[in-house]
Amino acid sequence: MLIDVSYFTAGPRQILNATLGKGTPKENAVIEQYISEYQEEFLCRVLGEDAGDAMQKYLEDLDCDPEADTDKDMDAVCSKLRKPFADYVFFYILRDSGQTATITGLVRLKVANQYVEPIVRQVSTWNRMVNSLNVFAEWVDSGECPVPGIVIDKYMLEPINRFNL
Repeated sequence: MLIDVSYFTAGPRQILNATLGKGTPKENAVIEQYISEYQEEFLCRVLGEDAGDAMQKYLEDLDCDPEADTDKDMDAVCSKLRKPFADYVFFYILRDSGQTATITGLVRLKVANQYVEPIVRQVSTWNRMVNSLNVFAEWVDSGECPVPGIVIDKYMLEPINRFNL
């Protein structure tokens, strides 16, 4: 995988009870599922279909065989995409927080803490990702990027506001 749970244990993406180390708390398993769910989509939106599919295959091969040969060009791109991808995942985690699906509809989860609407945090998270991806786009356009054929979805470079305008 492009990232792991460590991106959610401290700092602006911190998720309560996400931990590093022994054991796999429920929160870690949920985060890993989000990473797995959104990785290919993110890569294809940020790199284009061809380069995104190639990167996804490269990362899957590394997951299956950690001793496999690495590609320094792909690794260079990966290193630039880790933080924006963590923000992308966190954006979707925030979107889904506080509710769960049942057969009869969505239900607000009961918690000991007071529930707060996540929209402000979602906006700042998305816009932080956009800033990082704009730096990535400049790197790609500069000719320093070693992977050819990268096509970034223009919507991934646009900031949002709380009204989604």
